[in-house]
Formats: sequence, C-alpha cells, structure tokens
Amino acid sequence: MKTKLSITAIFAILLIFSAFKGNAQVHVGVYHGGILSHIGVGTDPEKKIFGEARVLAGGVINPFLGVEALGHYNFRQTDWYNLHGGLMLGYTEITDVQAGIPLGLSLKPITTHRQFSLLLEGGPIYANHFSFRALIGVRYTLSKEY
Repeated sequence: MKTKLSITAIFAILLIFSAFKGNAQVHVGVYHGGILSHIGVGTDPEKKIFGEARVLAGGVINPFLGVEALGHYNFRQTDWYNLHGGLMLGYTEITDVQAGIPLGLSLKPITTHRQFSLLLEGGPIYANHFSFRALIGVRYTLSKEY
C-alpha cells in the first residue's frame, strides 16, 4: 500500500510541474498493451525532442502500479505522421527497475485537427529479462496555436 501511495504522489508532482510550465504545449495520452494500461503526460510532440511521464494504471487483472519517464527524438515529421524513438526508464511493483528503447509512429488522421494522434509504439525492454513491448493508444496535444 505504501508503494502505491508513493507512485501516486510522484505522478501528482509531475502533473503539477507540467501545469506550471509557462506557455509550453502539453500532450496527454492513454495507451494499452496487453493487460497493462498507461496514462501519460508530456511536452509538445511536434518538437524535435520531447518527453513524457507515464503511470502504469493497475486494474483487476493486473493490480500493480508503476511509473516511466521517456525521452523521444522525432526522426521524421510530416503533416500526417511523426516517426520517433528514444529511451525509457521506469519502476514497477513487479519488476522494480526497467529500461527500454521505444520506437513509435504517431498518426495524425484528421486534417483539420492535428492535435489528435494515434500512437503505435514498440521496442525492446529489459525488466528482469529482455522482451518486446508494444502499445497502441491515443494522444491529444493541448495547445492554442493549431
């Protein structure tokens, strides 16, 4: 119980910090991979380099929680998609420390509403052993300039 409280406190601090970042654009996202769901908040994904903090939201099947910090680099950016990769470090109640190299494709399918994107992400991850993780989700960029 103490660990769940600590993880929740860390995520709340990250949310508060991102709210006070002047006029920077922020994105929020919900991602799903197998029995794990992630909720994320991060910097503007249209910049060349952007970051994101995620919390692994436990549920009935997987009651464990965790947090992740990701740094991404946009290799290719167009009006329709962004191709990005980066590094991920995290902590979960199951595996303790984990690290990975996520590769992602953000599709922006609505011409008049580029803030909305579909995220396909996958890559190798180390969490007690090497494996591959894949996520699918939606992301929305909160901004005034689009």
